Amino acid sequence: MLKNVKETAEWERSKGEFSVIEVPAVIVSIETFVSLQKDAEKILGIDGASVLFYEAGKKAGIRWINRFKKEWGLKDKKFIEAVSNFYAELGWGRFSVEEDNKNELVVRVENSFIARGYGNSEAAVCHFLRGYNAGMAEVLKGKGIDAEEVRCAAKGDNCCEFVMKGVD
Repeated sequence: MLKNVKETAEWERSKGEFSVIEVPAVIVSIETFVSLQKDAEKILGIDGASVLFYEAGKKAGIRWINRFKKEWGLKDKKFIEAVSNFYAELGWGRFSVEEDNKNELVVRVENSFIARGYGNSEAAVCHFLRGYNAGMAEVLKGKGIDAEEVRCAAKGDNCCEFVMKGVD
């Protein structure tokens, strides 16, 4: 059954534990997340950090979207709307998902938490969200998917936009 974030969050202060939909979790500030990414960029280089955050995001997307499918029992547009609302409640930004004329998924994120915290950049910076959206698309499409961030708010675009493409 679909519930909002507040209804699925549980705190056990005596144990120092927090969970969402019975999955152990932590709350990290945007500043901390972006600091981790920028430190990874210094240590691994821009390309290395982008791969690291993309792969972490993709694994998280696959795990969570599969969990939501199991928990909520929703399909198609109702499922996409529920996922979008869930992440908006968590402060990730406002997601919208559509299929383009090539049957590829396009995800737009207004107010991306990564772009919001990162500041100005000459390149797209939402590698974790790019991976997360690829993982979500893999679950929804049932096939291997890769994602490209074609617009990024950190570059001055009005939103972050991710295009999902099947991989051979």
